[in-house]
Amino acid sequence: MKMSLIYMVLLTAIIRTCEGARSRERLTKTLLDNYVKSVKPEPSNGSSFNVTMGLTLVNLDDVDDDTKVIRTHSYIDQTWIDERLAWEPSDYDDVRVLHMHADSIWVPDIVLFNNAGDDFKPMIDMTVVVDNDGTVNYVPPYHLKSFCETEKQPTVFFNEFSLPSYSELVCKLKLGSWTYNGYEMSLAIRSSQIDMSGFRLSAADKFQVKGTSVQIDRMFYACCPEPYETATFTIILSNSSK
Repeated sequence: MKMSLIYMVLLTAIIRTCEGARSRERLTKTLLDNYVKSVKPEPSNGSSFNVTMGLTLVNLDDVDDDTKVIRTHSYIDQTWIDERLAWEPSDYDDVRVLHMHADSIWVPDIVLFNNAGDDFKPMIDMTVVVDNDGTVNYVPPYHLKSFCETEKQPTVFFNEFSLPSYSELVCKLKLGSWTYNGYEMSLAIRSSQIDMSGFRLSAADKFQVKGTSVQIDRMFYACCPEPYETATFTIILSNSSK
């Protein structure tokens, strides 16, 4: 009797798992049928379309003393609502979350404007997590290279040769849309600070992260009447060897 009960429980769990897989497959096909990924999502209530951004700093890979270029391992967190990807869970065996390939749907054309590297692309092919209300969560990992500015100290003289000296590096990662203006796609920040919760000890031991900040910058240019927005993530490094 006891073994029969265990068998029935396991069989029920297997059946539910298979039904859930079939429901997710059916849901994915339904959502992507006639979906045009080159078209940006538009809120049905006429409100502005927003992308909320955050940055998680995983590791400070390198700081080049000569070029003042910082290289980091980071996650760029992006969240938006695409109503075309919303569904009613009761129609799909109570499926409330769906994982989809990022290249199958529209994603923001975010670039690093002050990129000091050769390219800007995720380290791996990514999936997105979609909630049943159409909320899309996209967190690709990157190796980011950007330029820093120095907070200089007085010049140090050694054997009649002058050596540059500085106490801090101010490194800004300026992220924003390559094609959409601020009216077409508005940026928001998840937090006023960079997420350091998973930060590991830096390979560049002489530098320590002194502080971080995040803000949205809105710029107008002579060419265009529309504003263009940038999410600026600032990392302040202290030079502990000075």
